[in-house]
Amino acid sequence: MSIEESKAIKSCKAQQPPCCLRIFDDRYIILGTYDLDKPTGIRTGSVEVYDNELQLLKTYKTYGAILDLKLSPFDPTLMATAHSTGNITLWRIRPSPDDAAITLDEISNLQVFESDNLITSLHFSPLRPEIVVVTTTSGEVKAVELAYETEVFSSEHISAHYANVERQSCEVQGQVVSYCKSKGTDFLQEHSLESWTAEFGTLSPFENVLFSGGDDSTIIAHDLRTGNSVWSNSRIHEAGLVAIKCSTPTFRSHMPTSIITGSYDDKIRSLELRMMGTSIYPGINVPVLNSADCNLGGGVWRFVESPKNSSSPSHNDLLVCCMYNGSKILSVSGDQFKTTHFIKNGHDSMCYGGDWGRNFIGTCSFYDKTVQLWTENP
Repeated sequence: MSIEESKAIKSCKAQQPPCCLRIFDDRYIILGTYDLDKPTGIRTGSVEVYDNELQLLKTYKTYGAILDLKLSPFDPTLMATAHSTGNITLWRIRPSPDDAAITLDEISNLQVFESDNLITSLHFSPLRPEIVVVTTTSGEVKAVELAYETEVFSSEHISAHYANVERQSCEVQGQVVSYCKSKGTDFLQEHSLESWTAEFGTLSPFENVLFSGGDDSTIIAHDLRTGNSVWSNSRIHEAGLVAIKCSTPTFRSHMPTSIITGSYDDKIRSLELRMMGTSIYPGINVPVLNSADCNLGGGVWRFVESPKNSSSPSHNDLLVCCMYNGSKILSVSGDQFKTTHFIKNGHDSMCYGGDWGRNFIGTCSFYDKTVQLWTENP
């Protein structure tokens, strides 16, 4: 049975090509942009803030392009952006006194890698608020530890800490920038090509596991406690691995040892890792216990869980950014995938960014600079 395409309720053109999108407080759309000056090779970016009518409210320029943007699950007023210049920037989102707008205050600029190493993705831990994992074009994966000096984790307390941290300076792309040193842990097994994504395990037995994927078609399971690799496989995916989704309390909680992956080979996969047992043992190219896949007609770039999943254990929906094939909503039942809604019209280039609010969905495509708001209704 054919599915009627959803229609955009609002759309606009971003100022620069958008790579990533987050919805804040169901009222604001925050974009991270990436612009390459081809003659010089210099990449710059910005954070663009829109209201839910897609009226541009403010633009914050950044000296490095932004490849990813996330809000902390412990305090959504803490935002982090991942940059093409090896740094992550921490921001505090402040509502105005009349609650009619928001302002972004830069908390700190953390130089994690050399400035020629692009940070491709950024992920807040769902279990430890101070841990952020980043992946890079060099194939490295690293856990960065955010600093705060109180028992309460919040953007306010993090901002207070970094206000007193000594800053250093360096030259990046011809300009002098200030930064703070970052504290973190390197994972010992790197990807042989670009690493594009990572995902924290949440449910037992994966609560101490970080999964990463890369252009080498490899998925790696890292031990968060030691940094060692405990399992990897390069034979499952037929192209680069760019998206991973673990089971959570609100998504496939009855399948805690299964993960979902997305690849440039256009396939979404469900992988059953129960062969790892209750304690994960080392293994290279150890086959998964079971796998199932579905071709989505475009590179499976990013996953976002539906906020409605928390209403029922049987509700397991994902928003999927499918690169050159728009964006889809998938209902996941066991290891079966069913497309229930999609939007392609208006996204005439790579759909890289998306998020799911309670009242609407936001997606963006890169070269055509298109931002669209839409709902599950056709």
